[in-house]
Amino acid sequence: MDTKAMETIYQKIANTLTTIIPEDWEEVYVYTEMREGYKRVFFYYYPKGRKEPIHSLDIPDWFLLDEDEYELYKLFSLLRKEFQDQGQEPWKALTFILDDTGKMKIDLVYEDVSQMSPVDKRSFWESKYLGIRSE
Repeated sequence: MDTKAMETIYQKIANTLTTIIPEDWEEVYVYTEMREGYKRVFFYYYPKGRKEPIHSLDIPDWFLLDEDEYELYKLFSLLRKEFQDQGQEPWKALTFILDDTGKMKIDLVYEDVSQMSPVDKRSFWESKYLGIRSE
């Protein structure tokens, strides 16, 4: 398996996140879901010295960052295609975790999650990765 292309895409994802986040941070958790006709990407990050995560939509002037937001969609689409090109089953959802030292972790989901409501999916993901419980 050729991992060079994947490593390049992972690095571009990390660089794009660093560009989008407007302050020093400790960890970033990105959720990506892709299937035919559907793409979703959002993330949370933990600012340095703070225990509560910031949602990507809460970043000031987020909507001025459309190019960077689009870049994340493009990069995760490339990553999914690279998985397929290398003969791996295409994932349905992915969690990309990055810390401020550059350490990355990837969790892949191959089960069809399209039947869950977006609210339930997000609540489950937030609980699993961020410890956030829905009320």
